[in-house]
Amino acid sequence: MSPSRRKPTISRRSLVQSAAALPVAAVLLQDAARASAPSRQSSVYHAPAVISQSKQEVTHWVYSSLPLDRDTLERVPPDQSENTIEYFEWSVEQFKEIEPDIEVKLEFAPHDQTWFAKIDSSLAAGIPPDVVQGPVSEAAKYIPLGALSPIDDYMTDEERADLVEAVTEESSFEGQNFLWPWRLSFGGGIQINATLWKEHGAEELLPTGDTRRWLMDDCLEAFKRTTVDTDGDGTTDLYGTVLMTDIHYHVTQFLFGFGARLFNEDETEVILNSPEGVEGLQWLLDLENEHQVAVPGSAVRKAAEADRLFLERKAATYPSQGSGTRPASLDGVDDFEWYWVPPPNVEGKEPVVMTNVHGHYVFQQQDADRTAAAHRWTQFLLRPEAISLGLNQFGLPPARQSLWGQVTDENQQVGLRFTDIMVGFGRRASAAPITFTLVPRMLEAAFSGQKSPQQALDDLASEANELIADAIAAEGG
Repeated sequence: MSPSRRKPTISRRSLVQSAAALPVAAVLLQDAARASAPSRQSSVYHAPAVISQSKQEVTHWVYSSLPLDRDTLERVPPDQSENTIEYFEWSVEQFKEIEPDIEVKLEFAPHDQTWFAKIDSSLAAGIPPDVVQGPVSEAAKYIPLGALSPIDDYMTDEERADLVEAVTEESSFEGQNFLWPWRLSFGGGIQINATLWKEHGAEELLPTGDTRRWLMDDCLEAFKRTTVDTDGDGTTDLYGTVLMTDIHYHVTQFLFGFGARLFNEDETEVILNSPEGVEGLQWLLDLENEHQVAVPGSAVRKAAEADRLFLERKAATYPSQGSGTRPASLDGVDDFEWYWVPPPNVEGKEPVVMTNVHGHYVFQQQDADRTAAAHRWTQFLLRPEAISLGLNQFGLPPARQSLWGQVTDENQQVGLRFTDIMVGFGRRASAAPITFTLVPRMLEAAFSGQKSPQQALDDLASEANELIADAIAAEGG
């Protein structure tokens, strides 16, 4: 199910456009000195390059907030502030003990459109950060510029052999790798409140087996059974599901289950307006309008509200994203059986989830020692001990195959099997605006009734394909 591999597709012109037409001083980075070759010693952690200068400062931009109890290193609720430490800050403290001459400065920022603008502006000004957290689809934007430093000469043979095959495939760019892989990020999956399903006669419809595959008809039937007037006042208090439009892959995973796909094989065209896509979108609209099993108001709802309604038990099912980890807000809640399944599919089709490989990429600096220090820090950050902690406390599916044996939770085991149904988010410069702007706009138009499913999808394809054509034309620079 993984997409075809090809040259990452963005040009200097694309970056200039995304950075508000500022002069791209990042071109200077192409002539920066390459980091010196690493030593090839084999160990869990090794220094990937000899740094001639005694002191180095590494800036690292991150967006994930993963709070831990400082003493036990167990995850804590997001709103707890006493005696806590962020996952990344913990690694900085550990790194300082073995690399006292490298100072790592973390900068946390929201992962939204301002994030991309900030990176582009720093690159245009010629002062990019040393390390940036992000998925391979975002790193792909900067590779053709020569702005990123490859990791291949820094990674040990043991590290390379330990990578999950899907990670290696997805993060390879013409035989080179520019992302220190951390985890898989599945842009799909369905959260179920199994307690509510059992209370309202849907227990036998719970997907079972190693993969928990299930059919669209059973999904609809479960939604119907769990749409209930619980207090008999004539008003529905519990809905089978809750939908939103701002994060499209939470919703379009249902379309994929009908056989639709967002892009064709070589990402030269958006094809979501296929007959399968139209059928899938109509099925979604019918959940709210015909069957009345979805919380009303999908057209304007955002994922944060949908998440809240699910946790408040106003919806028995919530299409979202993740790896099968029970939400931290449910820690200690005994009467909420949380259950994780892949998206449903129609007979004869396969479920699909859009997936990214997340990690950290290093910008090439003109000071080769600084680039080497950045790789040294990033390699340490992704040592097995740290990845294991992220797995155990946050359920982050690791990029290292050797750690999969630590996964014993059934929900998380189901999540790991999403690697069999993953498809990429796209690598062209056009992928981000299509994902974050055009598809949500299409869903809003369809759910609000402004456009029919066919018209909404046709308009999406028309707009998106113009962006793709521009991206392809710009690839020549």
